[in-house]
Amino acid sequence: MKEKELCRLIHVSQLYYEENKTQSEIARDLNISRPAVSYLLNKARKAGIVKIDVLSYHRTIRGIRHELCHRFNLKSCRVATLPDDLYQIGADVLLEFLPKTKILGLGWGYNTDKLIKAFPQQDDRGIKGGIICPLIGATTAPQRGYNPDDLVIELSQKTGYQAESLNCPAIPASAKEQVQVMASDDYRRIEDYWKRTTTALITLGSYPSVPDHGSAMRFGKKLIEEKAVGCLLSYFFNPLGELIQGEDDYAIQIPLELLARVRDVIGFVPQEANVDSVISNLKSGYFKHLVITETLASEIIKQTDEYESV
Repeated sequence: MKEKELCRLIHVSQLYYEENKTQSEIARDLNISRPAVSYLLNKARKAGIVKIDVLSYHRTIRGIRHELCHRFNLKSCRVATLPDDLYQIGADVLLEFLPKTKILGLGWGYNTDKLIKAFPQQDDRGIKGGIICPLIGATTAPQRGYNPDDLVIELSQKTGYQAESLNCPAIPASAKEQVQVMASDDYRRIEDYWKRTTTALITLGSYPSVPDHGSAMRFGKKLIEEKAVGCLLSYFFNPLGELIQGEDDYAIQIPLELLARVRDVIGFVPQEANVDSVISNLKSGYFKHLVITETLASEIIKQTDEYESV
């Protein structure tokens, strides 16, 4: 094929497939007949200049959502085609749940902080009357998003919900300090809210974690020996989604038996998340809803397909 003819086929194909012009418009612009345009487009396809890929159902957004819900027993899944839209979609999902939420439990992390910042400010006619409480204490590390009390206050200012604080460290240094925290009025008040929490927002994490969560003090070598990969708040799970327990684990966070009773646990998956850690978290069974990018969701489906075929 001569270069002039090749360039003409490419030009006609770009007008039709990229600029969405009709064949009649192209014919008028190039001063040729509409059948001639049809002939050129057909020739471009046969020459391999244009390749048409018809997606199978499981590769469509609807198919991806369905597959994740089916495989991990989710009630719903929202998939962001563009990573830049992830935080806004997460905020939109939370906004959808708030009108039917009396008590919202909030996790921690840099990505939770970014999601809250993407949450729209509600006016005086917005959603009011509920309570927001932290699901875990604060870390002493100066990491953005790891003081849930601050996150609760910021979200309450946008929603009109009442903010309740835990006012304690996430990782006490000893069993004695843990007992003191759990005997405090703040803890008992928040524990009562945990028992009545109807919606929770938690970012899916991984091991190793940043900040570290005091893992060596709490677990010794168990996280390494038992192949920890998933992290939910400051709970760690192996690749099968099974909880790894430490002998000196004094963390202050919602007990898993209470989290299991929460009607709607929304899992937010950062775009940089590790596929194995996401699968581990989902296999734990605590998440009911998911917000994730299309790329990660497709990788998870592919990887679980490979596991099942072994």
